[in-house]
Amino acid sequence: MAAGRPPTMRDVAAHAGVSVSTVSRVVNAERYVDAATREKVEASVAALGFLRNESARTLRPGQRTATVALVVEDLTNPFSAELAHGVELVAAAAGYVVLLLSTGRDAAGERDEVREQEIVAELLRRRVDGVLVVPGADDAAGRYAALAERAPVVFVDRLPRGVRGDVVLLDNAGGSRRLTGWLVDRGHRRIAYVGGDRRSGPGAKRYSGFRAALKAVGVPEHRELLRFGRRSSEEARTATGELLALPDPPTAVFCDNNRMTVGALLAVHRAGADVVVAGFDHVELAEVLVDRVALVTYDPVDVGRRAAGLLVERLAGADVAPRKITVPVELAEFGNR
Repeated sequence: MAAGRPPTMRDVAAHAGVSVSTVSRVVNAERYVDAATREKVEASVAALGFLRNESARTLRPGQRTATVALVVEDLTNPFSAELAHGVELVAAAAGYVVLLLSTGRDAAGERDEVREQEIVAELLRRRVDGVLVVPGADDAAGRYAALAERAPVVFVDRLPRGVRGDVVLLDNAGGSRRLTGWLVDRGHRRIAYVGGDRRSGPGAKRYSGFRAALKAVGVPEHRELLRFGRRSSEEARTATGELLALPDPPTAVFCDNNRMTVGALLAVHRAGADVVVAGFDHVELAEVLVDRVALVTYDPVDVGRRAAGLLVERLAGADVAPRKITVPVELAEFGNR
């Protein structure tokens, strides 16, 4: 535990050798915790000086907190910041304060499931009126099930498997097809792909759109030009540098998110290569780029507005079947060479 900050449920869980969810059940006096475990957790609570959120505990059943939460993975991503702005515009107009939290990644760079569990436990304690979530994985349904039982939950960018709920999505596959088609129409046949997770969520949809566009016009997918599992612009820069160093390098690089695009642009610029970069998501300062780049763009603020609108309607009593909004995307060209 870092010096100078109050202990969290994660600290208590580590001290007691139990899960964050177990600590939450003990702290909130819930059932299904055996006596020995409860005593161990209570001892850790006392030893660390952990304090519960008593203001939430004093609320009467059904009483509102006038607070909604937005849970994202990465606060440094421009998408998250603009999304939050859109959410706040709608939420504030409806009389709600927005609590912003990020799940982040663990020391190994993987999705931090413990942090996610801790956030869910904290939101349950605070008894927020509703939650908007940008899930980090398709299998996140279980982590938000307890929240969904107590408050409306709206998902953004992906709907976890096994969940029936409101969701706002991007046209990921359609945008990738258009972007790949743009490259093919300009004569590119050796097109590299640099991306993150191709197995689930937006990454899977974007990769499927890329493949479908190539297949539709009979252009082969070159396996040696595929680079997956990249998480940062630096990793994308390294991957693109490797691609440019191949005996038969690509003439274009498709990037499946803004971090990948930034890394690819850096690699191409430093190598002085005559390679076109195409990417999903807008990139800051794209308008002043000299090197040619094509981007699938959309308005994250609008995504936030739409998601918050669904949540506010639920909070106002809307009792309708789960709704899905697909936000359209556009293709934009930048640079002059």
